[in-house]
Amino acid sequence: MPKPKTSSADCTNTYLKLFEMFDKAGVPPETRWRSLLLFFREMKDYHYLDQEQKIALLAQMEDILKSKHYTEDHLVSTIRRCSEIFSKPIVKQLDSMVHETSSVIDQFFSKLSSRYGDISHLESESLAIVAESTDSSMMLEKLQSAFRRVRVLFEEDICHLENLAFIDPLTEVSNRLSLDLFMKNASARWQADGHPMAIALFDIDHFKDFNDTYGHLIGDQVLKVVGAHLKRAREEFDAQTEALAGRFGGDEFALMASGPNAHMMAAVINRFCKVIKNFNLLIRDTEGNVEKNNLHITVSAGIAVLDSNTPQIHTVEQLFERSDKALYHAKHTARSRAVVIKPNDKFLILDDENGEAV
Repeated sequence: MPKPKTSSADCTNTYLKLFEMFDKAGVPPETRWRSLLLFFREMKDYHYLDQEQKIALLAQMEDILKSKHYTEDHLVSTIRRCSEIFSKPIVKQLDSMVHETSSVIDQFFSKLSSRYGDISHLESESLAIVAESTDSSMMLEKLQSAFRRVRVLFEEDICHLENLAFIDPLTEVSNRLSLDLFMKNASARWQADGHPMAIALFDIDHFKDFNDTYGHLIGDQVLKVVGAHLKRAREEFDAQTEALAGRFGGDEFALMASGPNAHMMAAVINRFCKVIKNFNLLIRDTEGNVEKNNLHITVSAGIAVLDSNTPQIHTVEQLFERSDKALYHAKHTARSRAVVIKPNDKFLILDDENGEAV
């Protein structure tokens, strides 16, 4: 049912009653206090505030009228408190992000500190708006615009934090959380539409020995190289097939695919293993001079596919276990190559050109 329209006479009577209330409460006429109190009163009609904020603002108004403390210093502190009320939901949202992304807590606080200046500026701007505004509607519009600008900055920070939560910072591929979510969604697609799935698990051969020989900084460079090539491998899947490249941790990586052409996984990983094997890794000193040349790394991979040809597999967890089983076979039988576990539980070892059953 539509609300009845309010006539200009009704509005005039309402404001006259408000001014009478202000007079009884001792609010000095011709001061910014009356504009601020009108601002507080009208906040209940603004949808961008939640109920808790509206209650807090109205409580501010009641405290002002009861205390009859209308000094300039009190006005400043009231506006500051108003800023805190506006910012509280954003702060809560950021606090929630802290708990969900505890592994990047230091980066979060670094990002948050960059906004201290913006919040300080917002406070100063709010004071200036109230000081110069005589029209309450205009003041509300300016204050809303000022808070909206800061809110946009916080929303950008939240997007950045979400990126930190789902991306491995060293290799810039997806992290374990992203891989788990992808597996969950892919499983739902398989159950609903029968879309095939494929998982390739792999790690770097003798990575610990490489780290011990050349140091962890060079080891990190190796992980970055693998991550970069893995992202390129992911792009080989067509638009109909979703794919995700990720790092489980250490030197363990995964490539996952869900869609009509998930069967491409074996060919994609076979090429990936070959590219990594042929990559010429250089080690340079602090001045950029080459200390070691023609170093090579290799990866071993295990691949499993879930489709209509594998009726014995019912869950993504089973698919993951089969891929891990294929990786184990690769590490002990066909190091530096990819191994596919077939529906009949036989292993197919892939070489540079094709595959041969083992």
